[in-house]
Amino acid sequence: MDTTMEYLENNIVVERNQYRQLVVIDDTEHLQAHEEHCDIVVGENASLEMYRIQNLDNDANLVTNIHIHQQRDSKVHFVVISFNAGELRNNIVVDIDGEGCETQVYGLYLVDKKQHVENYLKINHNVPHCSSDTRFKGIIDDEASAVFNGHVYVAPGAQKTDAQQNNANIILTSTAKIDTKPFLEIYADDVKCSHGTSTGQLDQEAMFYMRQRGISQANARMLLMYAFAAEISNHIKIDSLHVTIDDMIKRRLRGELSACDHCVLQCKNPVGHHKTLK
Repeated sequence: MDTTMEYLENNIVVERNQYRQLVVIDDTEHLQAHEEHCDIVVGENASLEMYRIQNLDNDANLVTNIHIHQQRDSKVHFVVISFNAGELRNNIVVDIDGEGCETQVYGLYLVDKKQHVENYLKINHNVPHCSSDTRFKGIIDDEASAVFNGHVYVAPGAQKTDAQQNNANIILTSTAKIDTKPFLEIYADDVKCSHGTSTGQLDQEAMFYMRQRGISQANARMLLMYAFAAEISNHIKIDSLHVTIDDMIKRRLRGELSACDHCVLQCKNPVGHHKTLK
């Protein structure tokens, strides 16, 4: 297999007062070893709604580097969902350079076998009177591993900043691993900032509650994992995309979604089955 790394560079500009939606699909049919650099400028009073869907086979190696620059009163709503990957790393940097900006970045990763996914996120609050909300969730099975490294920076003088950051993970086996490091770096005194992380197994009390009401153990596990994942997928605002991703999450959790569903937004019936998340 040719594992030569391919490089791709993109530059995107959302001009003043414009509203744009962008959907990016990473699938194995189109890439095997790939690194992307994407520079995005969101102009004054503009809005960007961006979704990145990643469904790769166990041999794929993908690195994405996304740098977003926000100007005054702009809005960014970014959701990244990773279903499968061999080695996957998402590097996301947001520079908030104008007052009145709103930034939302949400992520979900579902990995098993020996898959590995990393999400590195930095939000730079460079000016006052801006807000950011970042939430990432993961379900890790088998010998898979994941990394979340979140960094919120509040510059000197960036007063009235409201920055929230959270990472939550479900570990399904004793051999699955997560390394999570949310971090706040604050140089202003009139701010509202928080960060948190949680890692654990499925809620046994909730499992017991459902079992007492006649729900099988397998279905109870499925319902709990789906509810956990849906807290991220519910941030998809495009109705048709939301329905498709919701279906893919259910199939992934049932063990029916294969990376050989080459284009994840076109194939509705899996062409092959393999064990995924239990």
